Amino acid sequence: MISGEIRGRMLFALRRILRPLARLLIGAGIRFDEFAELARGVYVESAIRNGLSQKVLPTRERVGMTTGLTGRQVDYYIDNEGALPMADPTLAALLVEVLQKWHTVPPYAGPYGIPLELEFDSPSDRCFRSLVALVDPGADSRLALEELLRTGAAAPSGERHFRAVSRSLTMPDPTSPQLIEHFGKTLSRLAATLEYNMYPEHSAKRLERFVIADRGLARELIPEFDTYVRGRAADFLLDLDNWLAPHSADEPNAADRVDTGVNVFLYAEPPTVDEPLSLPAERRMPATSGKNFR
Repeated sequence: MISGEIRGRMLFALRRILRPLARLLIGAGIRFDEFAELARGVYVESAIRNGLSQKVLPTRERVGMTTGLTGRQVDYYIDNEGALPMADPTLAALLVEVLQKWHTVPPYAGPYGIPLELEFDSPSDRCFRSLVALVDPGADSRLALEELLRTGAAAPSGERHFRAVSRSLTMPDPTSPQLIEHFGKTLSRLAATLEYNMYPEHSAKRLERFVIADRGLARELIPEFDTYVRGRAADFLLDLDNWLAPHSADEPNAADRVDTGVNVFLYAEPPTVDEPLSLPAERRMPATSGKNFR
C-alpha cells in the first residue's frame, strides 16, 4: 500500500494530466457522465488485464474490491461486449509505411533516397499500386493515393505520374479520424514508457529524456526555438528511419515483432492556476455565523 503522501502526489499528477484532456473532451462535446462511464470500464479492464497480482485469480469480487466498483458495475463491463468503445484503424499506419518505402526501397527510390515519380498502375512491378501492395496486398491503393494527395504528402506530376512531396504524414484536418487516432496512440505510448520506468524491477529503463529552458524562455523566442527544434528533430528522425528501414518485416503480420519507435515533441506549457475555483462574476458571500452555505 502506498503512503498518503504518494497518493496525494499521484492524484495531483493525475489532475495535471486530465486538464488538457478535459479541455479536449469539453470541446468535442463529450459530457462528464460519458467520461465517467468510460473510466469505470477502463478500471475494470485494467484490473483484469494488469492490475491484480499474478498469484491472485482475478475474480469479479476481487476486481470490485480492487477498483471500488459495485458488483453490478463490474458485471456490466464484463458481460457486455460493446460496453467499452472500439474503433477500426485508419489508413494512417499504411500511409506512413508507404511513404517510408517510397523513400528507401528500390525500385521506388532512386540514389540518395530520392523517391521516384510513379504512375498509378503501370508498369505493374513499379507503380503506386505495387508500392501499396508491398505494404499490404489487401489495401485499397486508390484510396491510399487519395489520402496522400489530400494531406499533401504526395502530388500529381504531369498527367499520369505522382511524386512524394514529404516523408512524413501530416493531417490538415484537426478533427480527422487519423489525427484522433494519432493522439490516442502517442499519449498512451508516452504514458506506458513513463509507467515502465517507474517500476524498480525494470533495471534497464526505456529512453525518456528531455531538455527544458531554465526559468522559461521569452515568449517572442518560442517561434525561433520551434523552428530550430523542427530542423534538428527532422534530421535525427530521418537517421532513425533509415536505420529501421532494412529491418522491416516482409509480411504485414509477421510473428515475434514488437511495435516500437521514438516520439519527439516540443511543448510550451501555459501557466497553471491551482487556486480555489471561482467564476469571474462571482462574489464571495460574507461569512455568516451559525449557517453553512453549500
